[in-house]
Amino acid sequence: MEIEVARIKEVLERVDARWSLRSLRPLSRRARLLRVDSEDRAEQLVLLTHGEADRAFNPDIARDEYRLLQILSAAGLPVAGPLALAEDHEPPFLITSFVRGAPRFAAEDVASFCRQLAGALGAIHAVDIAEHDLSFLSRLSDAVAAALAEGRGEGRIRAALRAALGGLRWHESALLHGDFWLGNLLWEGDELSGIVDWEDAMLGDPLADLGKSRLEMLWALGAEAMERYTADYLTLNDALEASSLPVWDLWGAARLAHFASFAEDAEAARRMKAQYDEFVEAALEAL
Repeated sequence: MEIEVARIKEVLERVDARWSLRSLRPLSRRARLLRVDSEDRAEQLVLLTHGEADRAFNPDIARDEYRLLQILSAAGLPVAGPLALAEDHEPPFLITSFVRGAPRFAAEDVASFCRQLAGALGAIHAVDIAEHDLSFLSRLSDAVAAALAEGRGEGRIRAALRAALGGLRWHESALLHGDFWLGNLLWEGDELSGIVDWEDAMLGDPLADLGKSRLEMLWALGAEAMERYTADYLTLNDALEASSLPVWDLWGAARLAHFASFAEDAEAARRMKAQYDEFVEAALEAL
């Protein structure tokens, strides 16, 4: 998604007239790394955009992510600081500070790794949504209804979700990251340094975040690490009723049914398919 360099420079000058754009390069499908200089220092910033499908679903997605980052930064979460919002551009974009670190998909100290992941997810869910006005975010219940209406996921998963959701006791709504997985977590050495990609954030049952991330953990680190991470999270959040977790495991499976599209190769796709099937069967049996 191309944005004219002159437009980027104009927005940067709004933030700090001393900044001079030196270079930019892609970081991901929606992020670009900006290198800027001022009279006394050089630094890195990030430009974020959103795809057509996301903007069609929520025309205010850039503004919403910017507002959310303002709130989370003020609350002390390890997120990028929002610096500028260009709502008058098509597509809208925002510029944030750069969070140092890189994703990790393996760990020597699995216990510490899982404990930090659980703590990070718990910190997100602990954000006080009564104190901070997050009413602009979408609702998990709407996302679930839309996914079922669209036929997302296998038929048996959709049928089980429809049956279970009818009698489910939802936990009190919390802030959800919406896409909490290892690719959106940054590390410096052995310490978790940042949580990125908040465009899917919503309000809803915190176990929905846990269920999806459990499947991602299974693929990355295996069943033992997945269960350790789950136990750490539930220990930190012992007021939650864990018996409803299989429902949200199925929700995660329905959302990630396209896993073959991001598998590294055919062998990885076969392994992920076997793990996916075991994960789904376990959730169905637990209902």
